[in-house]
Amino acid sequence: MNIKIRPAAREDVQKTSALYDDFFACNAAQQPENCVAATETGDCPNPVIESGSGDNMIAERDDAVIGFVHVEENAPPPYPSVVPHKYACIIDFFVMRGCRRNGTGRLLLDKVKRWTKSRNQEYLELMVWENNGSGRRFYEREHFITASRTMRLDV
Repeated sequence: MNIKIRPAAREDVQKTSALYDDFFACNAAQQPENCVAATETGDCPNPVIESGSGDNMIAERDDAVIGFVHVEENAPPPYPSVVPHKYACIIDFFVMRGCRRNGTGRLLLDKVKRWTKSRNQEYLELMVWENNGSGRRFYEREHFITASRTMRLDV
C-alpha cells in the first residue's frame, strides 16, 4: 500500500469533498449540540489553501484522498505577562474509517511535525473531544500530553 502525503491544492477540493462530508458527519455524531453534518463545497479547504499561515495536507492512496490534516501557525496575545512564542495548532485531523490503523494518521502527523519545525514553531498542539477515545489514544501514542483542559458550563 503506497500512501502519499502532500499539501492540498485548489484542484483537490472535489477529491476531498466526500472525506470532508464524512468528517462533518463524524463530528456531528460525537458533538450533536455543536456540530451538524454538512456537504463540503470548498468553503473549508479553500481559505486554508490560500491563507499562507496554515496548510491543509492530504493523504492519497491510489489517487483517492483517504485523510487530511489542517494546521495553522499561532501565537499568544502580546501580553506583558506572557513569553512571546509561536506554535502550530492542528485544527482538523481526519482519516477515512476504513483506512485507519494502517499508518496513514502517523504519516500525516509526521508531515505536520516537519511543517512545524520548518516554520520554527516551538510546539504543536490540538484540541480533541473528550468522548473521542480512539483519537485521544492515537495522540497519546504519538507523545501528546494534556497541557490544559477546557471546561464548559451550560447556562
